[in-house]
Amino acid sequence: MIASLAALALTVVAATTHTDTTVSVRPGTRLELNAFAGSISVVTWSRNAVRLGADHSSHTRLALDEKGPVLNVRVEHWRGIPTSVEYQLTVPKWMSLDLSGVNTDISVENSEGEIAAETVQGEVLITGGAKIVKANSVEGEVRVARASGKIEANSVNAGVRLSECSGQILASSINGEVRMTDIASDDVEASTINGVVSYEGQIKDGGSYRFSTHSGDVSVAVPERANASVAVATYNGEFSSSFPVTLNQTRKGKRFDFTLGSGSARIELESFEGEIRLRHPGDPDTRRGNEFKYEYKYQYPMDKAKREVNKTKQKPKTKQDDGDPDEDQEP
Repeated sequence: MIASLAALALTVVAATTHTDTTVSVRPGTRLELNAFAGSISVVTWSRNAVRLGADHSSHTRLALDEKGPVLNVRVEHWRGIPTSVEYQLTVPKWMSLDLSGVNTDISVENSEGEIAAETVQGEVLITGGAKIVKANSVEGEVRVARASGKIEANSVNAGVRLSECSGQILASSINGEVRMTDIASDDVEASTINGVVSYEGQIKDGGSYRFSTHSGDVSVAVPERANASVAVATYNGEFSSSFPVTLNQTRKGKRFDFTLGSGSARIELESFEGEIRLRHPGDPDTRRGNEFKYEYKYQYPMDKAKREVNKTKQKPKTKQDDGDPDEDQEP
């Protein structure tokens, strides 16, 4: 039995090999890599070269092919049957990356180029990125940090987290939370169906901020002296704030507006059956601050109101109004 296990271990070791190759690249070259299973890990250096390291089956061959502005990682599997590959790449900081996989975890560290990372069953972790950053997963968590430019981060069945990001931001999930911290942007949109949406960052004058969820809470940290027009909409939820606000307008269905400062920015908050909370940065994200009650009061249309006033003015005078003595009054 021991001999059989030893033979099996030797077979497994023999079936695994390591590739390590380096090629020079010209500025502006884009890297493309599509993996079936395993992981893709990318770090950066100052050289105009790409180093490909990979642990894979001995029946799999890897190579770097440059075609015009694209450097492609070419993979040949024995009999066309894909296997797991663990990629370790070192690329120039400026290089644009197009990475995708199926059962694959993807990570990129300290990049200054455009990044597109997409997987089905795996996590996506991006640190850095400029101009355009896209990070998507179906079954895994998506995290983006210190990126700038146009950022899109999406997951279907897991959470999305962004930190220290700037530029236009679009973040979404279906069955997961969306959390954003230390954000410096004037255009942010975050949404989920079943989860919490949380935002802590700058509210820039003239900016647009939209946060929504169906079955979950919306929590927004509003800096001191923020200038924003705030619109709140909920159906079965509540609204609370850790600082006082004055409601300017109420509408049917728990919808209302109020203004902070000059009202320069626009903030839209929506939750179908969750609590909507405003707080100062650094305050604990408690479930309730100062709860605000609001009632919808129906206002007559102008023409109907005028008719009611006219009816009052045209009311017939009574005998008492005319000065006639009351019939029941004794002389």
